[in-house]
Amino acid sequence: MIMSLKTSIAVVLAACFTMFSASALAAEPQIDAQAACVIDSTTGNELYAKNADQRMYPGGTTMMMNSILGVESGEVDTVMTLSYASEQLAGDVIGLCVDLGDKVTLRNALTGMMTVGGCDAAYDAAVTVSPSLDSFVQAMNAKAAAIGASHTHFTNPAGLPDENHYSTARDLAKIGAYAMKSADFRGLVNHASFDMPYADSGTKHCETTNEFLTSGFTGADGIKTGATNDGGPCLVASATRNGHTLVASILNSSDRAGDAAALLTWFCTTGSSGSTGICCDECHGC
Repeated sequence: MIMSLKTSIAVVLAACFTMFSASALAAEPQIDAQAACVIDSTTGNELYAKNADQRMYPGGTTMMMNSILGVESGEVDTVMTLSYASEQLAGDVIGLCVDLGDKVTLRNALTGMMTVGGCDAAYDAAVTVSPSLDSFVQAMNAKAAAIGASHTHFTNPAGLPDENHYSTARDLAKIGAYAMKSADFRGLVNHASFDMPYADSGTKHCETTNEFLTSGFTGADGIKTGATNDGGPCLVASATRNGHTLVASILNSSDRAGDAAALLTWFCTTGSSGSTGICCDECHGC
């Protein structure tokens, strides 16, 4: 009986040590990002947060909201309205031109925009689905509030720098998680490259700026990069395995794709914080 008791205690202690070792191996990854958040798009649960409510510049990740409104407008297969105002934008543009008679459907323009970026496409999309630029921005803010992104305020449809244009890692993850529930939105953001077709003839070749999407991470399927001088490089990334989608927002990171991969790998392999992870054959704790 005494030996049996000693044996039982030894078994329990060994099990505890094994659990402790596994916990140590599953230590939270160290990331470069100033702020980050991970949300399970399938359940809505928040899984990770670092400075998640710190107000920061979202840059081009703003275009997620632009695309949400575009998809939900029901006008995605109409020819987009082009404006001379959008042609005055410099830098990150697709190059749509009124005088050249460019014609492109809203869906294809949004796909090009979410692949390579394009402030001109963002502004033209805004006036395609709303009576004015101002009304579109108002709709962006209303939608953010409806999603629960309560620390976000937009002043333009593209993410151009403005001290009153801001968001947080938590809010951007919420917006991304909401967006990825839409099959139409998913179709805009999962392209490593995209030949945007004009309605008449010809195409515009777009290569993704999303390094995470082309990193080889199993299940990577979106979403959008961004960068501003004050806000630094940022990324909202998503990955889906076996029908389960996680979304990570990464703000001000010198390795935004690496940070996203580290966080999403961690949740796959540990199923941390009650998550079921994005389980797959190579996972070890989902």
